[in-house]
This record gives sequence, structure tokens and C-alpha cells, in this order.
Amino acid sequence: MEASGITIPGADRLIWYFMRVSGVLLIVLAGGHLFITHYLNIPAETVFDFVAQRWSNPYWRTFDWLLLMTALWHGVLGLRYSIQDYLRSPAARTVGFALMWALGFVFLALGTVTIFTFDAAAAAANQGPLADAMWIAQTIGISLYAFAVVTYVAVVLLALWIIRSLISGQVPIYSGGPGQYAWALHRATGIGVLFFLLVHIIDISLIGLGQQLYDESVAFYSQPFLVPMEIMLVGAVVYHILNGIRVISIDFTKEGYRRERVTFAIVMLLTLLLTLPSAWIILRAEFFS
Repeated sequence: MEASGITIPGADRLIWYFMRVSGVLLIVLAGGHLFITHYLNIPAETVFDFVAQRWSNPYWRTFDWLLLMTALWHGVLGLRYSIQDYLRSPAARTVGFALMWALGFVFLALGTVTIFTFDAAAAAANQGPLADAMWIAQTIGISLYAFAVVTYVAVVLLALWIIRSLISGQVPIYSGGPGQYAWALHRATGIGVLFFLLVHIIDISLIGLGQQLYDESVAFYSQPFLVPMEIMLVGAVVYHILNGIRVISIDFTKEGYRRERVTFAIVMLLTLLLTLPSAWIILRAEFFS
């Protein structure tokens, strides 16, 4: 890894392998967590009592910590590729890498402390120093609304660009072909999921401050304006996992490279099919129950 003339031999290869190994682990960790919170339940149901019951079991605490560590560093080190691609000057890259590492260590510490020091009885009493600081939950809600606005506008602009290209007789495919779409979607979904993960770590950390404060932050997930973003988050995680499997198959098998266009089509189809059940569960619970 190189930044401002500092070279660590073998770091690039080590990170490359970490991304693949952590990706495989996240099939179980992130996939399992997504299934529990967006298929068996909905996000608005993951209130204080839900988490307290879950964390009464040390194995669930261990599972959530492994998910935290693996997903956080997979996302943070994935962000490194964007820093390398889009920040050209050495000074900007140095700042970007510094913020990247700080982000990883700070949020890992915050998540770790939250998971292993949580006291359900103390938190349920709502007597902590910030137990009545509802402005924290409101700030999280505002950040979710802002992210939703950016996401919705980006989707609309993308749809308009595709429609305009088709009307003008141009096929909206980059020079690199479908593989370029797969790469762009993988990066976009990775950045989006990382942002939501960071917000979620802050959100879940409120549980130690008080039951009312935490439940206030969770209540935002039932807001109609945010429901489409929740469904899109499911699609983003599902696509990122499936395309990650596709990337690993390309890296380690000859068949993966030869069939990358076919596998991309399969990934897109499976993403749609696997997202639809969660979408129906969330919409039915929020709008039709």
C-alpha cells in the first residue's frame, strides 16, 4: 500500500485476500442478519426488547460482533479503492486514507463497546446521562432522510438517462460492456451499504443510553418516505453478496471468466427475485396491516 511515499510490502495483496475471505464470511453473517431483520421481521420491529432479548444470549453477541468487524472492515477497505481512483493528488490521498483508517477504528470501538457492555436493566430504566437526548435520534433520522433523497434522485436520473438513450436509439452500455455495469453497481452498492452500516452503528449504540432514546431512533424506519430506501437497501446487500460471489468465481476459476456476462444476468435476476419477498413483507407490515 502506498500513500505519500510510504510503502508497506505485501499490503495490497493482503487486503485483496481479506476482501475475498471477508466477502465469503459475509455471505453467512450479513446474509443471516438481513434475513432476520428484513424477512422474518421488519426494521421497525427491531426495538429495544428485540435487541435485549437477542443480546441476552452470548452467542448472538458474538455473532453480531463478528458481523460488525467483518462488514465494517470489508466496507472501509473497499472504500480505499474509491480513494485511489478519485483522489489524484498525494495530499488528498493521504487525508483520505487517514480518514478511512480513523473511521474503521472509531466505529469498531463504538460497536464493540455497545455490544459487550450493554446492560438491559440499566438501559430500560432510562436513567443514563443522555437518556432524554432525543435530538440524537432526530439527527439520525435527518441523516436517513438526506440519504434517501440523494438515493431517490440518483435512481430517477439514472432511469431518465436510460430512457433517453433508448429513445435516441443508443444502447446504454459502457464501452466495457455489461461487466462495466457490474463493476459500477458493485461500487455504488458497497458505498451505500457502508454509509447505512455507519449510521446503524451509531443508531444501535443509543441502546445503552436508554430504551426510549433507542426506540425513538428505530421509529424512523417506519416512516413512509424511508420505506422504499429500506427495500433498496435489501436489494443493494443482496446484489453485493451475489456479485461478490461472481467476482470470486472470476478470480479463481476459468469458467467464471468465460461466463461473466451470463453470470451477471443471473445475479441481476436473483437480486430481483430475492428482494421481492422482503419488499412485500415490509410493505404489507407498514401499509396494509
